[in-house]
Amino acid sequence: MSSNSNLSAFYRGDTKVWGLSFKDSVGAPIDVTGHELWFTMKREITDLDEDAVLQKKIIFSSGAESENGIGTLTLDSTETGAIDPGNYFFDLQKVIPGSPPIVATLISGKISVLPDVTRSTGA
Repeated sequence: MSSNSNLSAFYRGDTKVWGLSFKDSVGAPIDVTGHELWFTMKREITDLDEDAVLQKKIIFSSGAESENGIGTLTLDSTETGAIDPGNYFFDLQKVIPGSPPIVATLISGKISVLPDVTRSTGA
């Protein structure tokens, strides 16, 4: 089941972390081991994926967290630092590899990137 919702704004150059939990219709955890998660941000919904402002894929590795339907999507400071401040469209898709793959859009909507004042990362 997917939803259309806006995500909280974040500052360009900040690390952004989303905790994720996957459960079935009765609330039992779904084992996501080996599943892929795709996060895509675009200026326009109709932009091609290769023109996305940001596209990140993670693969849930084996272990207790994945087996219990728990995962994390992290955008690091380098990734968010490359995004111009503005308003963007996004979606989050879970893909179960196979032939054909099983694809489910979990959430889509808008997200804002705010301008940062401090540009130094201390590195």
